Amino acid sequence: MLRGLSPSSAPLQLLLMGLALGAIGIVQFFRLQHRRRVMEDMPTARIRSAAQGYVELVGQALAPDLPLFSPITRTPCCWYRYKIERRDGSDGDKWTTEEQGASTAQFWLDDETGRCIIDPEGAEVRARTRSTWTGAAAQLIPGSRGEVMLAGDNDHRYTEHLILPGQTLYALGWFASLSPLQASKHEEVRERIAAWKADPQQRRAFDTNGDGELDMAEFEQLRQQAAATVEAERRERAVLPQTHVLKKPNDRRVFLLTTEPHDDLTRTLRWQAWGWLLAGVLGLGYGGAGLLMRF
Repeated sequence: MLRGLSPSSAPLQLLLMGLALGAIGIVQFFRLQHRRRVMEDMPTARIRSAAQGYVELVGQALAPDLPLFSPITRTPCCWYRYKIERRDGSDGDKWTTEEQGASTAQFWLDDETGRCIIDPEGAEVRARTRSTWTGAAAQLIPGSRGEVMLAGDNDHRYTEHLILPGQTLYALGWFASLSPLQASKHEEVRERIAAWKADPQQRRAFDTNGDGELDMAEFEQLRQQAAATVEAERRERAVLPQTHVLKKPNDRRVFLLTTEPHDDLTRTLRWQAWGWLLAGVLGLGYGGAGLLMRF
């Protein structure tokens, strides 16, 4: 029974809430069970030999090329999520979110066979490094050599979730390898010609008679120079390795990044799934019994 009420005496709204809880519980059970099975059944790929498509990677998180710092404690990190809440109400047990956000900066995963860019936008992230505190806390002073200051007050609660450089990262998402010569030579030449024609300085360089216009001979010279420049640049790029990226799939499959140990997370998902199933069965039983007694 919910809130000490028998189903026959419960208000209709409470019975409908029970049915809604039951439906949500059943859906959550199947969703979490599916996620757990995907994690348990998916073989771990290696970056150097990974197939294009949906893969599981495990490696070491490495910082972005440009330094990234968490907004509250200014901790160097690969990824962050934060929330700042303000105490609301005289009783002091209610909190209102003032500010929150998560980083979308790309960072690296290294599994010793290669490196892969992790694009965290749209990912479900479970970070093992997380902290919540109320009141003043030691925060790194930006641009200093490790100096800290005390900031914050007792009317605010702060939360940070971090992926730190060097932590083991489990990643489940869409893997794609990008060739340095992905665009065709024809497209690159056409874009270079358009760019040079739109640039007054480049136009003057090929306007040999100085009349402000490019005649057929002058345009042909520009085209040949553009083609030669593009060809030289493509030869330089041809020796570069492919760039690997892991990102959110285009379909509804899960995109998961976590620093929690694989076995711990699957165990947590199992218990969460069964917890939701229990709540769902109780909600359906309570709401269904109450409606049957009323009608």
